[in-house]
Amino acid sequence: MSHETVGSLLAVIANSLNDGLRILMFADKRAWGSDEFEQLRLLEETLDEAKKDFQELPALVNGKFYYENDRIDETLEDLRILCTRFELHVQTFRDWVRHGGPIDPSWAHETTVLRRELHRAQCRAARRIFSAQQIETSAESVRCLGALQVYRVQKGRDVRVEDERAACAQMGHFERYADRDIAFVCDFCDGFLIWEDLRAVPTTRINQPPPRSSNDDLPAPVTSTTRVSDTSRNNNGDDGDSEINPATANWQARGIALSNGEQKTIVFAPVAVANHVPPEIGEWQSRILCPHCDEYYYEEQGEDDMERIRYTQGRGFESVAAFQEHLEWSHASMVPSASNCGVM
Repeated sequence: MSHETVGSLLAVIANSLNDGLRILMFADKRAWGSDEFEQLRLLEETLDEAKKDFQELPALVNGKFYYENDRIDETLEDLRILCTRFELHVQTFRDWVRHGGPIDPSWAHETTVLRRELHRAQCRAARRIFSAQQIETSAESVRCLGALQVYRVQKGRDVRVEDERAACAQMGHFERYADRDIAFVCDFCDGFLIWEDLRAVPTTRINQPPPRSSNDDLPAPVTSTTRVSDTSRNNNGDDGDSEINPATANWQARGIALSNGEQKTIVFAPVAVANHVPPEIGEWQSRILCPHCDEYYYEEQGEDDMERIRYTQGRGFESVAAFQEHLEWSHASMVPSASNCGVM
């Protein structure tokens, strides 16, 4: 088994999915109901998503060679477990065809769970490769690979909020946490971002920047060859002296507290998602870097002239609440009195 790679294990999973599809496609469909057709559809979508991830994720880590031939132990163990689970899942369809009768509706739920786990396993594989390629950079100041994809969308000129929300949806999902809180869970690093006492996640800012022209292009995707110091620079290029990016400057959103129904100002979700770092070993909650401090440079006397030094943030803020407190105290901006705010 020493010759296993990410590519070889994903091929095993793909073969299992193809076996399951062949079993259902060649089965006698005369007595099929909605459950059987739903199961077939879910298997097709699972295979399609796995192929899509396999085609798109390598671009974030310098190409397919690094991704397919990766042998990081944690990744291989994740995929070995999934190989077994997919094989057992497909075996249930073999047994069902042999014995006949209606399909078990619970198998559709199992397919959905496995689809989600496979997507997250591929994202984690890409993140581990990215982290290994960033060894020369302090881990305390490197955004998660998933966060960088949202971050580069926000660096676009006059970015649309729909683009930000779509980028977040591709990198993770929101879920209810405990009784009153809402969490964003990153598929790449498994880190949690927690918004406390919130009924639903607002879909717009209090002061939303105007939409981008359809002719404007987004900047190139952030990959492992893009230095973090480069991605933190503004659109005009050079070293942070130009105007602040409106997508990060307008960080406030209007939420509703679950406990009492009152309005409250929170950090707009894509701003936090775009700036989180992977949890430290043994932790589950992601810290957050400040995008404004990323743009801060100070001058220091060099041998001949003054040298411009970029400010280093260190570990970031331990929670969304701490990040918001920093923004309010260190990067205060006027909160508009009116709001047109939707919820996710």
